[in-house]
Amino acid sequence: MIKQQAVSIVESALERLKGARGAEQGGRSATPTEPPERAQPVPLPAGRGRSRIPPPIRWASQAPPVDLDFARLEAAGLCPPEPLARRLRDEFRAIRREVVGATLEMGASGQAVGPIVVVTSAGPGDGKSHTALNLALSIAGQGVYDVLLIDADFVKRTISVACDLGDRPGLAELLTHPTVSFLDYAYPTGVQRLHILPAGARSRSAHDLFAPARVAALFDVIRTAMAEHIVIVDTPPILVSSDTAVVLDAAGQVLLVVRAGSSLQDAVREALGRIRKTLPVGVILNDWSPLLPSEKKTYTSYDEYAQ
Repeated sequence: MIKQQAVSIVESALERLKGARGAEQGGRSATPTEPPERAQPVPLPAGRGRSRIPPPIRWASQAPPVDLDFARLEAAGLCPPEPLARRLRDEFRAIRREVVGATLEMGASGQAVGPIVVVTSAGPGDGKSHTALNLALSIAGQGVYDVLLIDADFVKRTISVACDLGDRPGLAELLTHPTVSFLDYAYPTGVQRLHILPAGARSRSAHDLFAPARVAALFDVIRTAMAEHIVIVDTPPILVSSDTAVVLDAAGQVLLVVRAGSSLQDAVREALGRIRKTLPVGVILNDWSPLLPSEKKTYTSYDEYAQ
């Protein structure tokens, strides 16, 4: 039985949590465990604004569109059953406004936040892949922006498998062969303006591909090409995978997914502590119900990521 995926915005202002965390840590000097500052993101083209519809991306892939089987996505817990679908769409419209609006804002560095949105969670089972997919569907559904949905979770590969792209080349191949264009491996879908970049081939050395230099170079190219559009990256939970920290260095903004009655406050605080202070952070409360006892459940360990 699919649980209700009631999603709400806990912090509508993406800077609020980051500002509060900065106040708590005020005056503390950086430690060697904090990620170094990356190069400034590429500024967006002049004239970009809410009233301007950007030209579509010229995608290179000649693959036939991926047929998103919504019954299969529902069975995987990525889409709700029809009675809840309307409510979910309304809630993601609210999240969509915040995310798209934030891409146009100026970040702490003085540069535009830009198109890359990383979706993560403190621990497993909080609904990050559900959030990433439905946010991508919502933004693409507007028909204004092209959306590139990237599956950067090399262990679970939830989006790749659910969309029947589990054996297709993707992110792993791009990190292995940096001269290949991401446009060649971004697969069109039956949803207009939505493309998916799957995780790619399975490999025992897949985690070694997340070298900061490789990831930074690839996402710099994606950021420039998608500057007027939206990139949504589904990553592993931040507390159980070192891969996520590397991808976060390329992010313009972060959505941290929290599951009501399951995620621990201490885990969420620790997750926030692993995100660099200059990044705008939004928190999404997933599976909320007024009947759930707060803070009584714990999440189980994500042993697969320790392998």
